Amino acid sequence: MCERCGTESPEGFRFCGGCGAPLGPAADPRRTRKVVTALFCDVTGSTSLGEELDPEVLRDVLNEYFTAIRTTIERHGGTVEKFIGDAVMAVFGIPQVREDDALRAVRAAAEIRERLPAVAAKVGVTLRFRTGVNTGPVLTGEGENLAVGDAVNVAARLEQAAEPGEILIGPETLQLVRDAVQVEPLDPLALKGKSEPVLAYRLVSLDPVAPGFARHLDAAFVGRERELQLLTDTWSRTVSDEGCHLFTVLGTAGVGKSRLVAELLDRAADQAIVLRGRCLHYGEGITFWPLVEALMPLAERAHPLLEHLSGAGSGTPLELFWEARRLLETMAAEAPVILYIDDLQWAEPMLLDLIDHIIDLSRGAPILLLCTARPELLEDRPGWGGGKLNSTAVLLEPLGPREAQTLLHQLANGLDAEARAQVIAASDGNPLFLEEMVALAQERGTVVVPPTIQALLSARLERLAAVERELLERGAVEGEVFHRLAVRALTDEGSSAGIERQLEGLVRKELIRPHPATVGVDEAFRFRHLLIRDAAYDGLPKATRAALHERFARWLETAAAALPELDEIAGWHLEQAVRYRRELGREVQPSLAIRAATHLHAAGRRARARGDGPAALSLLERGLAVAPDTDTIYARIAVDLAEELVEESKLARVDQLLAVAEQNPEIESDALQVRFKWLVMSRPREATATIEARLPEMLERLTVAGDERGLANAHMTAYTVHWLASQATAAGEEARLAAEHARRAGDEGLRTRALAAVGGTLGLGPAPPSIMAAHIELVERENPGPLLAAFQFIGHAWLAKFEGRFDEALAHAERGIEMMAGLQWLQAETMYQFVADLHMGAGNLHAALAAIRRADAPLEAEGERANRSTTQALLAEISEAIGDRETAVAATKLSEQLSADEDVINFAMTHRVRARLARAQGDLEEAERWARSAVTFALKTDFPHERSTTRVELARVLAARGRPDEAADEARGALAIAQAKGDKPLAGRAQAVLDEIGPVVAS
Repeated sequence: MCERCGTESPEGFRFCGGCGAPLGPAADPRRTRKVVTALFCDVTGSTSLGEELDPEVLRDVLNEYFTAIRTTIERHGGTVEKFIGDAVMAVFGIPQVREDDALRAVRAAAEIRERLPAVAAKVGVTLRFRTGVNTGPVLTGEGENLAVGDAVNVAARLEQAAEPGEILIGPETLQLVRDAVQVEPLDPLALKGKSEPVLAYRLVSLDPVAPGFARHLDAAFVGRERELQLLTDTWSRTVSDEGCHLFTVLGTAGVGKSRLVAELLDRAADQAIVLRGRCLHYGEGITFWPLVEALMPLAERAHPLLEHLSGAGSGTPLELFWEARRLLETMAAEAPVILYIDDLQWAEPMLLDLIDHIIDLSRGAPILLLCTARPELLEDRPGWGGGKLNSTAVLLEPLGPREAQTLLHQLANGLDAEARAQVIAASDGNPLFLEEMVALAQERGTVVVPPTIQALLSARLERLAAVERELLERGAVEGEVFHRLAVRALTDEGSSAGIERQLEGLVRKELIRPHPATVGVDEAFRFRHLLIRDAAYDGLPKATRAALHERFARWLETAAAALPELDEIAGWHLEQAVRYRRELGREVQPSLAIRAATHLHAAGRRARARGDGPAALSLLERGLAVAPDTDTIYARIAVDLAEELVEESKLARVDQLLAVAEQNPEIESDALQVRFKWLVMSRPREATATIEARLPEMLERLTVAGDERGLANAHMTAYTVHWLASQATAAGEEARLAAEHARRAGDEGLRTRALAAVGGTLGLGPAPPSIMAAHIELVERENPGPLLAAFQFIGHAWLAKFEGRFDEALAHAERGIEMMAGLQWLQAETMYQFVADLHMGAGNLHAALAAIRRADAPLEAEGERANRSTTQALLAEISEAIGDRETAVAATKLSEQLSADEDVINFAMTHRVRARLARAQGDLEEAERWARSAVTFALKTDFPHERSTTRVELARVLAARGRPDEAADEARGALAIAQAKGDKPLAGRAQAVLDEIGPVVAS
């Protein structure tokens, strides 16, 4: 712990992650998280053997056993960690991870099973072995052999579950060795210490030279036309000029080197002698293995050279070189020769010298030396492929987005659009990565990074110098794009010298690339592949991650104070620092948690202001999760989160959040306003009385305090009261006041909601279309944000509706809702209430029914009442018009059950539906009673549509009862209301009824 600021720093950290103060020399080794393969091997029957043999003999037996098994494991690149009685634990991946660690471990296990019985027989006993092999993440220290993690425990349990002579391997290991083995799946094993059964596989056989996961050379050939043309031209010149040419295809693992070569070899197969060999990563006598493998199909003809290459013959290296060259030239005299050597980065220096010899001295023979290699080859041979006239080297870059999409289309049967997008983003143009991710996604139903890719990337990073690896780890803490100054700030002083030179080296090694800076005047870099960033980050212990995230946030707060996304970025890094400390069971400093919560809270408020509801919810939820529940910041976030949940009609947790916030006197007023909104949505029957009783005193207090945002919220609460009572004019005035106070407070999100509310009052209230048009024009002149722009389309839909242009109105409404959904505004679906109304006006009853059900579904799911009471009233009206009496009755009852007494418009609608149902059954007395009740409720509103429509219905009932004069009076009243509003279709419906009644009145 730092003596200056008290920040806890991880083991081995030389400088404080909080204030940067020196912590003194690091006593502990550098901790690393890595994926390794653990092997446990146990002698079965050794206990009874101890009874049979003299202790001295038993010791000799076990010494022979231990020596043989250690030799085998170490020959395959493993490290014996410890002997436990007659069991051995070995780890492959310590001290250095290799991409084929799992295959090495399985090969070692197979060799132990095959060879050690002979060792036992040598000392006159019978021994059988059982083995467990498992792959997974562990924690280890630099210079240590000790690996700690569940992967090691599972390997031990697999060994214990194996029968004598069996080798059991875990599923992650199988993924990494799948193309070199045959296995039998076992029933899931119940292993000690594991809560769930574990998958395991019995090893049946092993191909000793096959790779663990083979390349897919039968995949579609995509996006390498220029490189193929260059390779084809080189081959053509080799044939026509009868000369020797070296062509090297360079590229990172999986980028498509072998696939490019396969395309040429397929084309040249009929005219050339094709020899194929592959450099091995490890083994004995592998220097000339690629040439041996290439010549094996011609063993009789190449017998002398094969003997020489295997060491059976005699002679100097130069004589061997001469003999190899002469053999190729002899074959080339009969037909052009292609000698293809794969994975040249693993080649021993003498093999590279042999290739140099051939290219330098071969003349008059058409020989193409075709090689593939990773860029690491150039670290040992910087001039390879570029220093000779008859040499060509080409670097394969990842596929572009369009090419990757083409390849994905060939492979991704059954993957949905979201999964395809995830694969494209994660694979980043690497064909092997794309193929592996698609295969695993199709198997598991979700997109994850396969262990094959993790192994490749981890091994690549392990080959870096320690200082280079540390730079990548520090950059990975910032993200896929990182800044030079940030890396310097995260690097201990003793390691920060020469950062620029090291970064340049990492660019040359194709691990990072320059990228435009986003913070200040600085250099920035981007990981060549997002998965490289992930591999570098995953190597950091959680304690180190926590300290580095906190340290980066502190740097960001200083270096990028004006960055618009500062709160969101710094909040995320501090959130990680809190999370990792909690996962490790360590105390979290309250100051750290408060900083994280404060940033996330500010970012959440900013998201609300721009109308991004989902982002606001996520940020506020995360802020609440890290905030200390004893600090005011917790209550502040709870209020804002509750308000956002109300806005999004997600009501289940609101009461609980507000109960917490209302206990804090500093924000009791804010919490009360949100409770008002929640009451309207969830308990409309008690909402109005509660609000009316407490709102005046609140407004006065907020005015005295000059709290502009509080006033905006209070006026929106008043708007809600009037809107619930269907008083559009009064509600609109309150919304205008709320918009002005929100403007003064700088809360654009609140202002957006207020101005949208004004538009709604103008549509449903008595104001003529000209007033709405003026409002739309005023808002558009102010360059509205995206959400308000979406609401403007709804305004244009109202104007078109008033003119009777329903197709145009529907187009505007659908466009507005589409924009809202694109902004992830969660209430977009409820706007289909308006779409249903438009379809009703156009006479599209079944389309109206579909729209109103779409609006109702999310409200029902969230238990919302205020809006749902209206959707049910509309559903009742549409169902009655279609002739579905049963649904109309049920929806009428549900609407009235959900509605507050003050929500008079719903009763106007449902009583009108009841009148129509009664009239349809011939009960005209009942119909008149309901129709007059509907008019009574409608007159309590200032909504012209309801006032006119209910009087039209009463006119129809009165006409049916033989009272035409009264009917005509109601129809003329309905017409006058519609004409005053400027609603032409509404006026047309009133006039039609009047025209039907007119002749009767005249007679």
